[in-house]
Amino acid sequence: MKKIYYILFACVAMMTLSACSLKEDPIFEESASLRSELHIAKVREVLTSAPNGWLMEYYGNLSFGGYNVLVKFEGDKATVASEKWGANHKAGIDENGKVVTSTSGCHFKLEQSMGTVLSFDEYNETFHYFSMPNNPDYTYDKDKGLEGDFEFRVIKANADSVIMRGKKHNTKIIMTRIPADKTWESIINEAKETEEYMSSRSYTLAGEDVPEGKEITATSNGGYRCFVFTYKNAMGDKETVTAPYIVKEDGFYFYREVEVDGIKLNGLKKGDTDEYFVFRNNPNLQLDTYMPTLAECLTTSTWYQRYGSVGEYAKPFWDAMLAKLKTGGKGGDEIKLYTATIGPNGDNKWACALTAGGDAPIYGFSLTSNTDGTQVTFKQVSTNRNKAGKDYYNKYAWKGVLDCLYNHTFNLTCDYQRRPKWITLTDVNEPTNVITVYAQPSYFMEDQSYYQDKN
Repeated sequence: MKKIYYILFACVAMMTLSACSLKEDPIFEESASLRSELHIAKVREVLTSAPNGWLMEYYGNLSFGGYNVLVKFEGDKATVASEKWGANHKAGIDENGKVVTSTSGCHFKLEQSMGTVLSFDEYNETFHYFSMPNNPDYTYDKDKGLEGDFEFRVIKANADSVIMRGKKHNTKIIMTRIPADKTWESIINEAKETEEYMSSRSYTLAGEDVPEGKEITATSNGGYRCFVFTYKNAMGDKETVTAPYIVKEDGFYFYREVEVDGIKLNGLKKGDTDEYFVFRNNPNLQLDTYMPTLAECLTTSTWYQRYGSVGEYAKPFWDAMLAKLKTGGKGGDEIKLYTATIGPNGDNKWACALTAGGDAPIYGFSLTSNTDGTQVTFKQVSTNRNKAGKDYYNKYAWKGVLDCLYNHTFNLTCDYQRRPKWITLTDVNEPTNVITVYAQPSYFMEDQSYYQDKN
């Protein structure tokens, strides 16, 4: 009998516990829902309460650095401007000195998704330029583009600033309220002027707090807003540290503090001289600038050619090569030519290189220059080539293209010698043999329809 009582008692206890565990607490659920609604309302009020909008420090893949994006929220629409122009959209300042703005498709919404999320949920060419794949301006990975976000988790929002993180990539994004007396044009123009003033092809770390005998240099990452600091460790091996940054009126601001061979660095002040720039976190450290010759610029970085910048002399040879590639693939398929570059290829070696289809042909050259580095002569080095280079040279008419460069002497000009965005090579004996190369990675064919699948 006792056993029966024990069993009955256990059953009643289990039923009681089950009833408790299944019972909902509507008060708690309503409170959580209400808190979410209140936070969304607060964020919306903050966003729409800035009559002159917000300055967004936008970062995608950190190797590209940060860019200034200006946003004004009204109702459920946003007006957007950016300093970052692209191959398929305009940005920055127009020919009339006015900022290029866009409201087309720029709808935004705030919603609950593990916190408040700000989403730019309709395509806008200015804003979604940073997040779209197959971006024609970025050729490192054709499927990823700049790897930016268009959905952001709101971490903190007040009257002066909004701190967010990209929902997909978790990159930190900060927005600050733009003062009423500050024009959008001035923000973009000041950033441009500062960048030009502080730009240098290379820098050297200097100052009282640099230990004696320590050599640390810095270069920009392919023309993007990211320093690459280089030094040798205790074993004599080369090491690098990257420091992405954004440009403001008064200098460069790092995405985060970095440590380079035990030295902490964080941001650079514009100052009153372009010979050196002092670090924000330590007045005893500075980056000394360096004015390289154009020949040095040409031989220390990779430079990208574009079909539209090929001169009259060389264009028929490129056309002949493109014609060969048209049916040169497997089964007569076209081999797409993605990039054509000139630059370093190992220690004290240089080469012309292509990315075409799944191939990466290279063909070497040597280069000599005059004393001031304004004139260079290319010589073919057939021993510095790979199998694909040999195949493209003989089979796909690359020889004719390279012959426009090899055994020719060129005068060099550029836009800004301290850190050129482009260099133009003009043949001293054939004025129609003009080749312009670019620091920013780009596809060879500027007409993006060339890369679209025609099937």
